[in-house]
Amino acid sequence: MLTGLYSAASGMIIQEQVQDVLAQNLANSQMPGYQRSEAVIRSFPDVMLQAAYGGQAAVDNKSRYNHAVGRLGTGAGIDWIYTDYSRGSFRYTNEPTDVAIDGDGYFSLISPDGMRFSRSGDFHVDAEGYLVNNQGYYVMGQGIQNNRTPGPILVGRENFQIDGYGHIYAAREVIGPDGKRMNEQVEIDQLRVIDFEDRDKLFREPGNIFRCEEDDLDNFKIPERFRVMQGYVEQSNAVPTTEMVKLIDSFRVHEASSRVIRALDQTLSKAVNDIAR
Repeated sequence: MLTGLYSAASGMIIQEQVQDVLAQNLANSQMPGYQRSEAVIRSFPDVMLQAAYGGQAAVDNKSRYNHAVGRLGTGAGIDWIYTDYSRGSFRYTNEPTDVAIDGDGYFSLISPDGMRFSRSGDFHVDAEGYLVNNQGYYVMGQGIQNNRTPGPILVGRENFQIDGYGHIYAAREVIGPDGKRMNEQVEIDQLRVIDFEDRDKLFREPGNIFRCEEDDLDNFKIPERFRVMQGYVEQSNAVPTTEMVKLIDSFRVHEASSRVIRALDQTLSKAVNDIAR
């Protein structure tokens, strides 16, 4: 009976953790580029109960002293919480600072604590003319104008265009061969899009960004298939209706486990207070 209480209690604890994950997905379902999380539940190993008579089972292996009572489930727990890396749908915004990745890869960001990565491409230009994300982190480029040394992307205040490979062009005033001033499309930089051999090594951080151990160079790779789209934003892959249905299911399982605990508690109370008399 006590085992039943433990099993039901572990079920309630699991569903509370599942509800936390689902609530996070719901809260971020409108955040561009957000990739939802999913909890994986695994049961604890079953154990074989045996009866021992007079302590003989502990000192010898005679079969008459070892009687199998049966198997016993010991409850369940959260095995791990994984990230669903499937892409979301795209929304057209016609904003030149909105960028989306169709395919593999992540935008590289420069934060005060090192490199970070995100699928969220709703960028803007700060007061100094640098391309930044909503947290103020610099968007990293390949350093086309800086001897191929990756760094922040300075786009200035002029209009700029981004092609499918992430190359950024802007109209700059130059002096022509005849000495006249003219506008010419100049490549400013190229977006640094990075992918990973093992995405399970990414650590989620607040603000829809990920961290990867920078010394794990073998995990970094060039995306095999990607296309950069300017004027689009990738939406979250968390569908609110789906997450809500899962949340309701989890709540019902939690409620059923609580009813089991109440029933077992009443039975245990009757056994102690009434039958024991």
